[in-house]
Amino acid sequence: MKTIIDFYSSLKPSIKSTIWVTLFIIVFIIIVRIKMRHYDATKPAKGIVLYCELFVKLMNDFSKELMGKRWKFFSPYFISIAMFIFLANISGLFGFTPPTCSISVTGTLAMLTFILVQTFGIISNGPKQYLKDMCTPVLMTPMNIVGELSTPISMAFRLFGNILSGCILTTLIYSFLGWFALVVTPPLHAIFDIAFGLIQTLIFVILTAVNVSNKFSENEFNMNE
Repeated sequence: MKTIIDFYSSLKPSIKSTIWVTLFIIVFIIIVRIKMRHYDATKPAKGIVLYCELFVKLMNDFSKELMGKRWKFFSPYFISIAMFIFLANISGLFGFTPPTCSISVTGTLAMLTFILVQTFGIISNGPKQYLKDMCTPVLMTPMNIVGELSTPISMAFRLFGNILSGCILTTLIYSFLGWFALVVTPPLHAIFDIAFGLIQTLIFVILTAVNVSNKFSENEFNMNE
């Protein structure tokens, strides 16, 4: 037990926050699962089940619009990253260091998107057509490769920079104003933690969906289910 505590203490604040955000999501999913077992589909949904239904329906409709016939695969992924990023962004409200203030966390999320984009580009178009598109025209091949690699880099730094700037600003205000900051900072938390956190979540999910859908062949969108 002491070894576990020592190991946890040695972790960076952003990694500790990532663990707590992940645990919260797991517990939340378990609670929703238990409530769904007792849910009567013949009666109107209420409480947490209602909000979950609305959120899932919103993400499903979003996935159908952009992902074509493969929406059933992508919708759970979009739901997962949306939940994690939003909760990570607002975790500062509860005394944690937002995980998205760490470039390692945002870089990992962006790398997942990059892998998703390239994988389904190959699946949708076939390896031969994928390489042909990458090398057309031949002289632009290096630029095409740089363009692909720039996508996860820009996504990582966009999320990292926006959340980190909000954290730095609120930290400076707390440092300068002391206890009086408790009066001034609530509106700032509403802006930087909640509003900006939600906006950055939407941007990341939308960019992920758009980048993946841009790799699909036309047939993917002619066979909506």
